[in-house]
Amino acid sequence: MHEVEVKVLDIDRAAVESTLAGLGVKPAPEERFAAVFFDFPEGRLRAGGQLLRLRQEGGRAMLTFKGRVREEGAKVREETEVEVGDFEGCRRLLSALGLVETAYVDKFRTSYRLDSASVVIDRHVGRLSFIPELLEIEAGSVEEVRSVAARLGFSPDQLRPWGLPQVVDYYRRRG
Repeated sequence: MHEVEVKVLDIDRAAVESTLAGLGVKPAPEERFAAVFFDFPEGRLRAGGQLLRLRQEGGRAMLTFKGRVREEGAKVREETEVEVGDFEGCRRLLSALGLVETAYVDKFRTSYRLDSASVVIDRHVGRLSFIPELLEIEAGSVEEVRSVAARLGFSPDQLRPWGLPQVVDYYRRRG
């Protein structure tokens, strides 16, 4: 499966929610997400532009592998995801296989569906709480991502084809 997404930083949450409501889109209940990222001790995945993430989404645990990013005005990459029955059990299994935990992310997410696109507002907590709320748009193509962004009032120059490491770097530099 392909992942095609962008982030919009420094959003006015109330304005975004008002625009979505005006489009007849209702939010799903806010959920807490916890994610642990894994790599080989020598950093082979990161060096190859790949990642392995174990995420707790409400009552579900998901293991996701993401391939190298191809930027085409959006973050485009191959993504393989499976649901696992036990978050902590899978975490121990990955460690037993020699993978090491490289990062932990804790956030709250409010999700919306706008046509076939996923629109989410993320609020990071814990060690990443310095990141302001941000919007993420994921759809089947770069054109659809741009179209949804335009419907929400965002211009192409506001769309960032970034992953979390780039977002963290951006806000740390901005200080």
